[in-house]
Amino acid sequence: MKIKRPWTQQTKIVIFVALKTASNGHLIHNMVFEMEYMLEYHEIDFDLVMKIIEQSSEFVACTILKLDNPTDTDLNIIVKISDHNLDAFRIIDLDVYTIELRANRREPIPSEKDDLCPICCKEFDTEGDINSLNCEHSYHHHCILDWVKKSLTCPYCRAKLA
Repeated sequence: MKIKRPWTQQTKIVIFVALKTASNGHLIHNMVFEMEYMLEYHEIDFDLVMKIIEQSSEFVACTILKLDNPTDTDLNIIVKISDHNLDAFRIIDLDVYTIELRANRREPIPSEKDDLCPICCKEFDTEGDINSLNCEHSYHHHCILDWVKKSLTCPYCRAKLA
């Protein structure tokens, strides 16, 4: 399932769920629960989640009957959501930025080893990996991960991170 969200850095969320249907072709309870959990994680309104699941189940029920071999078929269900839930946008941006931080962590270079992390005030060489942000400020990896959960800005200069 791809969920397109306008006005965010990441405009789509891709959710993979195993396609499991009952004898009437509708989605089984476990699949509905998985979809509900994943959609609510992204803070999509509960009523909208139920509508998405209901329409997806109807779509699957109508489509699966027309397929020669439904077990070897992947269905893409694309949903466009146009709500303005700023918390949901922040969670998507946080997810994207956290992935970026994990991919870009590194060991401190020799000239940085005696520098202090502005968040925990400990030397970089004592705590392992660090991250340098786009604004070129550096932090311990675990410190900046904790920080961005609260604020998607640089702790030092307040530059927007996502």
